[in-house]
Amino acid sequence: MSAKHTLLALSLSMPACSLYLPGDTGDEDSNGSADDNLYIAVGDQGALLSSPDGATWTTRTSGTTVALNDIAHGDGRYVAVGQAGKILVSEDGIMWDPADSPSSRDLFAVVHHIDRFYAVGGDYSAGAETLESMDGTTWTRPEIPQLDFLLADLASDGNQLVAIGTSQSDLQIFGLFTWPQGGPQDSNVAAGWTQRVDGTGLSLRYKAIAAGAPAFVTIGPGGSASSTDAITWTQAPIFEAAAMRGLTYTQQGWIAVGDTGKILFSGDGAQWVAQDSGHAGQLLGITTSGSLHLAVGADGALLSSSDGVLWLPQQSPLSVDLRAVTHPRG
Repeated sequence: MSAKHTLLALSLSMPACSLYLPGDTGDEDSNGSADDNLYIAVGDQGALLSSPDGATWTTRTSGTTVALNDIAHGDGRYVAVGQAGKILVSEDGIMWDPADSPSSRDLFAVVHHIDRFYAVGGDYSAGAETLESMDGTTWTRPEIPQLDFLLADLASDGNQLVAIGTSQSDLQIFGLFTWPQGGPQDSNVAAGWTQRVDGTGLSLRYKAIAAGAPAFVTIGPGGSASSTDAITWTQAPIFEAAAMRGLTYTQQGWIAVGDTGKILFSGDGAQWVAQDSGHAGQLLGITTSGSLHLAVGADGALLSSSDGVLWLPQQSPLSVDLRAVTHPRG
């Protein structure tokens, strides 16, 4: 791959575990008050953790045994999504309730966009799953043409909603899609997702996407791509062997996390510098409160940093893989 940025090709026409009930004694904070300004981490076996400061973590009762793959905050509530269409909702990050999900398919990403939550997932045999909810509790499936893709991540800048995923389990062909800007009330919603990047024939394996400045960045093994409008994307190589799996935008710039404890920093979403995390395990998710960045990963890994350069391990109450983390200010 050339070191020069390359304009990506665009295509507008392509379409047995036991019950896990953590925190039996921790579902009420010592002061008895609810707090919606928490870090919330989710993961395998229904793992749910909360922390007010990124250092002290409390297990919370999820009531499920399935893996929770992603977590988002919006409109005063947290929403977690996972395997077999599982969706959980909480107004305080402490007490969690099951949501009314119309899906039994795996959900991999959730985000709050404009006035509602969106969740995506699916599989390679049946294609994409897209769900929406005004309150995080009652979910519906929009009547749209289904993509022949497994959708793995979502990002919103408050204007555009972008999804990424792959088709064909053997080839892992990358695709990037945008949602109608007006949302479900838009007259163009019947068209559903519009493909903006077609990875057919290209070595694209982007795993994570986030919104910031520029508007969007997506990253994966060997490269990243950025866009100011979610339509035209500029590719940049990353000369690191580790696959990057989580991405967020902070006051300092972009931070990505991935395999073998790798953490990358970028001021522009194109030039990336490796940081020493002091951690050798896989990192899967990252968020920020503005003043503190928090990464999570395999075997309950928790790492925090105030500047994106110096990372400190935090004591985790769980040893299962943590797949995602969020904060209301993130």
